[in-house]
Amino acid sequence: MAKSTRRPQKIYAIVMWVLSFVFAGFLMALGDLVMRDIPRVDQSISVETFVNAEQIKLLRSKDRDLSRQTTPLQRTIEDAVEEKNSAEANYRGAKSRFDNWIATRTATQSNATNPEVLSRTQELEGLSANVRTAERVVATAQANQRTQNRNASDVRASIKQLRDEAQPAYKRARRKQDLKVFGFRLMLTLPLLLLSAWMLMKKRHSAYWPLYRGFVTFSIYAFFFELAPYVPNYGGYVIVFVGIFTVLVAGYFLIKQMRKYLERKQEEEARSEGDRRKSIDYETALKKIAAKTCPGCDRSIVTRDGVHSDYCVHCGIHLQQECTNCETRNVTFHRFCLCCGTENMELVKPAAPPYTTLA
Repeated sequence: MAKSTRRPQKIYAIVMWVLSFVFAGFLMALGDLVMRDIPRVDQSISVETFVNAEQIKLLRSKDRDLSRQTTPLQRTIEDAVEEKNSAEANYRGAKSRFDNWIATRTATQSNATNPEVLSRTQELEGLSANVRTAERVVATAQANQRTQNRNASDVRASIKQLRDEAQPAYKRARRKQDLKVFGFRLMLTLPLLLLSAWMLMKKRHSAYWPLYRGFVTFSIYAFFFELAPYVPNYGGYVIVFVGIFTVLVAGYFLIKQMRKYLERKQEEEARSEGDRRKSIDYETALKKIAAKTCPGCDRSIVTRDGVHSDYCVHCGIHLQQECTNCETRNVTFHRFCLCCGTENMELVKPAAPPYTTLA
């Protein structure tokens, strides 16, 4: 079935959507400016605010001093280790030469070299003493480093203890601050949400709905980006209560609207078929029929092979009929025959609805 919407109407609908989003964009920009320029209530709060200032200042000064000592100590250890390794290498070289010389002396059994044995032995003992001295230097430097690390660890543990002791006061202040920020933002966004809800309920069929729609879009943005991120989460209670309230309000209005809709449909179905068909909007009727939905009762149109669906089996409204001039089948809501252009076909009614053919 050909669509009934006129081309200018389609263009108008697209332009109105664009207008809605542009209007919403300017409102969003305005909201961001308001949030930026108003006196800020979300001042920075940290644990340091609730810690003894003099005590933590002293501990941090000690920590900085100990940290500055780390590099020199490490370099001292590195130098001492290098000296020890050098002394060990010298000792191993001299010991190897001495062992080779002793082996040669044993082979020759020469006694003329006994003073040289003593000299070489004394040289080895000196090199061994150098190794022991270097080892002591390394051990002392490593001990100093361990002491420095333990002192730094104790200072940092003291700082952590001070921060831990300040946590309860910090959390209470943080909760109070979060609630203050949320309350302030709620004070700004709640009127927007209420106004948008009123527009949705009362202005959806207004000629100025595109502008209202832009405002509703802006209020949705304000809720999700200006309010929702600041919802305080006290064990999830606030979010849960907001969710429960939203569901209750939405459920109440949905149930109320559905009951009104059913009551309105019952009243409409109690009227004559002709009156009901004339009261249905032309564009709406064609869209629903194209979607295989009865424009009178919104139920699905029942079809059957070999049988024309001239009437709705649920409410009895007339859907199709033959043109009195050319006998072409047309939707009863069409103002002119799609074949010959005969006017006012809906005024020509058949004798009776053919319900028996569908039995």
